[in-house]
Amino acid sequence: MINRWQVLLACCLIIFIAGCAGQVPPSGGPVDKTPPRIVYSSPSQKQLNFTSQEIVIRFDKYMVERTVDNAIYFPPFSAKEIGFGWSGKELTMKLLRPIEKNRTYILTVGAGAQDTRGNDLGKAISIVFSTGSNIDTGSVSGRVYSSKAQAYTVSAYAVTDSMDTLRPFVDLAKYVTQSDDSGRYVMQGLAVGRYRLICFDDQMKNFTYALQMDKYASAMHDVEITDSVQSVSDIDFMPASEDTSHPRLYSADLARDGTLLLKFSKAIDSASISPGYFFVRDSLTAENLPVDYAVRREDNNYDVTLILTKPLPLKRTYLVTALRSIRDLQSNKMSQENNTVVLKLDSATVNPPSFYSNFPDSLRDVTTYDTLFCQLVSPVAFHRDSGSVVVSLYDSTGAFVPGGIVRESATIFKVSLAKLQSFAWYGVELRYRVAGAEKDSIVVHHFRMVDFSTLGDIEGEVTPNNRKIIVIATREDGKRFLVLGDSDGKFHLDGIPAGTYALSAYFQHDESLDYFRGASYPYKFAEPFGVYPDPIKVRARWTSEGVEIRLN
Repeated sequence: MINRWQVLLACCLIIFIAGCAGQVPPSGGPVDKTPPRIVYSSPSQKQLNFTSQEIVIRFDKYMVERTVDNAIYFPPFSAKEIGFGWSGKELTMKLLRPIEKNRTYILTVGAGAQDTRGNDLGKAISIVFSTGSNIDTGSVSGRVYSSKAQAYTVSAYAVTDSMDTLRPFVDLAKYVTQSDDSGRYVMQGLAVGRYRLICFDDQMKNFTYALQMDKYASAMHDVEITDSVQSVSDIDFMPASEDTSHPRLYSADLARDGTLLLKFSKAIDSASISPGYFFVRDSLTAENLPVDYAVRREDNNYDVTLILTKPLPLKRTYLVTALRSIRDLQSNKMSQENNTVVLKLDSATVNPPSFYSNFPDSLRDVTTYDTLFCQLVSPVAFHRDSGSVVVSLYDSTGAFVPGGIVRESATIFKVSLAKLQSFAWYGVELRYRVAGAEKDSIVVHHFRMVDFSTLGDIEGEVTPNNRKIIVIATREDGKRFLVLGDSDGKFHLDGIPAGTYALSAYFQHDESLDYFRGASYPYKFAEPFGVYPDPIKVRARWTSEGVEIRLN
């Protein structure tokens, strides 16, 4: 008869054996992380006189069928005109309408095709073949520059005399490929002709640009394939989000200081703000109440402060309207369907700050490339006694620094950093008086300049140099240092912290300092840009010379 001690001993033995078994290494060998490959196709690469209505692709691994089906691009056939059938590792595509005679076709399998172990194809594979005795051999290659390693779609549209513009969010391109994770791409099988190229990250995985979703860039110029020029290289892209939506007016509130605070759906361009672009109407009397002052709030570029010529009576309803002349940071004008809000004034509840500073107190290691400023955001009575100003700069001894503050606008005061001393502390004093107050308010923010002995320089030249050039050095931590090139293309990044930098340059577009990546509709070319191929090591008190950047 088995007693309870025997049962307990048997349970302990089972637990011990299970614990030992759990320490045995898993079987099956190392996890397969190699990308899948195409080991057979019909048609084969550059095959002539192909006439079948079926295309066969065989992989070396079992694939996630859906990811392959979605990665197939075979213009001019749409997905609805192709039947997909699988047998093990082999895909058969049945074309549901006849293929054309004497034509070069390009079948692209996108980089997102995935095997059952989660390995992507890694880069797009294009199979070029012909239904006639000749095959088009034109090619375009280049690189997509992006901070994120991912595949980008590059599409080419044939440019004809009747083509005014293209709509890449609707029109399917005849030629398409994808970059690998390093950004490099090759597009093959192009016929003789002129082509317009675009690049986007294709988040919908349908080879069509998704406006407001995908990152986008135009090419810098059209590409010409001729009988004598069959290969064009260095067609590069630098994509970013393309914002074409119109800003909208969301709300209006009355602040306790008597100002109106407007909130927009997007960041607003301060240069487009003017008192004449706003209307405040009393809904009872239909009276338009004049706006005396308007300014964008620098603590939140979505907000605008209005000051009216006279206070708004409470217990009333007003209509606040923003005109179309107001623009966002992408130069999109104000929406005319969403430009008016209702303001019901029962009480003033918002209490905005009197000032804003874009740097914290006791900021250290400030360089001359930084921008320090403060903004007065509430109505104030400026203190103008003899020898004093609204905003002043003082050194560590308390001595006033002449020219240390530059008044950028009626409310913005910028610190002039160019002539300040190495490793020295400074204080920005804001002296103001809120409307109705009897005494001045004083706020001081301190900062310390960087030790100049730890800085280095980069000198070089950008070609061609027939326009204004901007050069940017980007440090490993993402901080950027920007300088304008001289008229002869020479540039000097003077006094930047030691570190490793990536260097790029581009032509300035209008007056903006940001790179212009083109526009999708109406189509606009991107500005030429160039990237220095190697990282540059900046050392203290040393100049890295001879850096040459070529704009494509």
